[in-house]
Amino acid sequence: MERPIINLADYTVTQHIFFALGCLLWVFTYIIVIRGIRKNDFIDIPLIAVTANFAWEFLWSFVFITDMGSLYMWGYRIWFFLDCFIVFGLFRDGYKQIGIATLRDKSKLIIAFGIACWVLMLYYYIRNYDFPVSHNGVYSGYIINVMMSALYIPMLLRLGDSQQFSKWAGWLKGVGTLLISVFCVLKYNDGFLLSMCAVTALLDAVYIYLVMRNKAVA
Repeated sequence: MERPIINLADYTVTQHIFFALGCLLWVFTYIIVIRGIRKNDFIDIPLIAVTANFAWEFLWSFVFITDMGSLYMWGYRIWFFLDCFIVFGLFRDGYKQIGIATLRDKSKLIIAFGIACWVLMLYYYIRNYDFPVSHNGVYSGYIINVMMSALYIPMLLRLGDSQQFSKWAGWLKGVGTLLISVFCVLKYNDGFLLSMCAVTALLDAVYIYLVMRNKAVA
C-alpha cells in the first residue's frame, strides 16, 4: 500500500505544521551538535540520552513506520543518519562525560551496551504500548526526552567550566520539542503524555537559562 506524503486524514494541517517545524529544528540541533564535535571534541548531549535516542531513531526509521506520511518517515531517517555522526563522536569523546575514572577506559563498551539495551527495551515498549496508540512515536519519544532534558542540567553544572555547551543547540532543541508538544496538545488528551510535555518544557527552560548564564559570565 502506497503511503501518502502527508496524512491529512488523521492529522490536521495545523498539527502537521507544529510537528514538522519541531522536527526541522531538531535537524538543525543535530547539525550544530555535529559541528561542535568537530570543533571542540566534545558532545554536549548526555551520553545515556544519545544511546537511547539513537535506538529510538533506528526503530522508528526501519522497524516501526509512522502513519503521518512518507515525509516524516524520511524525516526520522534523516535524524538517524545525522545521529550516526553523533554516535561516532560519542565513541571517540564520550569518556569525557564519565566522572568515574575507572569507567572512562570502558566508555566504548558502556556506549555499545547502552545502545543494545535501549534497542531491546524500546522495541517491546513501542510494539506493545506506543505504536498501537500513537503510530508516530511520541510516547516513547517523550519518555526519552524527559530523561534527556533532566540529564542536561547536571552535566552542564558539572562540566560547564571545562567544556563548550552550545546555546543555539539548547534553544533549538527546546523550541523544537515545544512545538512538538503543541502538536501533542492539539492531537491527544492523555494526561501522561501531556505531563511529559510539560516537564520537558520546564527542564529545557532551566537548561537554556543555565547555558545563557554561563555564556554571560564567560
